[in-house]
Amino acid sequence: MKFPQLPLGQRFEYQGETLVKIGVLTACNERGGNTRLIPRSAVVIPLAEQGGVQPKAAPPASLAPEQVQGALDRFEATWRAMVSELDGPHRERVEETLTSALAELRHALGLASGGHAPQRARAGAQSGLAGAGRQRQ
Repeated sequence: MKFPQLPLGQRFEYQGETLVKIGVLTACNERGGNTRLIPRSAVVIPLAEQGGVQPKAAPPASLAPEQVQGALDRFEATWRAMVSELDGPHRERVEETLTSALAELRHALGLASGGHAPQRARAGAQSGLAGAGRQRQ
């Protein structure tokens, strides 16, 4: 089997070493945690799960819009709290990028982008950040 065919979290053997796929081209050594770049062409041997990452149950066929909206709101609150700890231009750039990505995701899912407390609370701050972002470009 080729490395790209493995799902994330799958244990496998490559060049005599047991690894876990953690990214599109990366794997982590099961014992030491060292990360390795694995070529797309690499032939790997999938290993049976032995207490490692277990695949989660399939999500429900459909989710209520309220469930999705709630999950996105919690996700947004989490990253905004983390971003608030960053300094200067990094903070502005990360916040602008994540805000834009979240708006695109909400649009793609057909969810309203306003009407929730986190959205209203940052409306004033957004105008200042948007202006700073345009000046940098």
